[in-house]
Amino acid sequence: VFGDLPQNQALRPVADIDPKLAQHVEVDYDLPQTSLQLAFPGVKRKAADFFPAVLMNEILGGGTFTSRLFQEVREKRGLAYSVNSSLINQDHANALIVSTGTRSDRAAETLGIVRDVVKQLAEQGPTEAELAATKKYMIGAYAINNLDSSSAIASTLVELQLDDLGIDYMQRRAGYINAVTLDQVKAAAKKLLTTEPTIMVIGPKLAGAGKG
Repeated sequence: VFGDLPQNQALRPVADIDPKLAQHVEVDYDLPQTSLQLAFPGVKRKAADFFPAVLMNEILGGGTFTSRLFQEVREKRGLAYSVNSSLINQDHANALIVSTGTRSDRAAETLGIVRDVVKQLAEQGPTEAELAATKKYMIGAYAINNLDSSSAIASTLVELQLDDLGIDYMQRRAGYINAVTLDQVKAAAKKLLTTEPTIMVIGPKLAGAGKG
């Protein structure tokens, strides 16, 4: 069965992927809820502006109840149960993804609100108070999110190894976060969020698409 396999493995080189941005993809699907995803450029894990981008993403929609997307889309308007943004870091592909789902008859409105929030952060950046609160949260919540069970500890250790961060990364991490300045976060917002994203809509065809 294995006789024809080569004696030594040969790994083919994998090229870095440049995401295809500035697209608008609609999948017309008769559903009561529409799924919205916006893809922006990302940042490499070892890039100098990685931590500014992480803090910016947390302020935008990184999963906390105080993020701008959560406040504008869910708290103020009740348009979605969940709305978030994530930095995706792979060996050959990076992106910042905004995701949410909403009632199909309000999908265009929701997309417009998301784009307004992104535009405002890109043009003005966060406030000093937002940055200070985000730093405090990210440092304080690390142990709870990453070290609260055996499986979480194992997963965190694997991540440290995959990203080649070093065994003392957990001791160094707070220093990296605290060293980030407001200007650096504003620069990360402008760099990643001013690019026209690719937008994917899965649900009934949008009425008055809100692409602005």
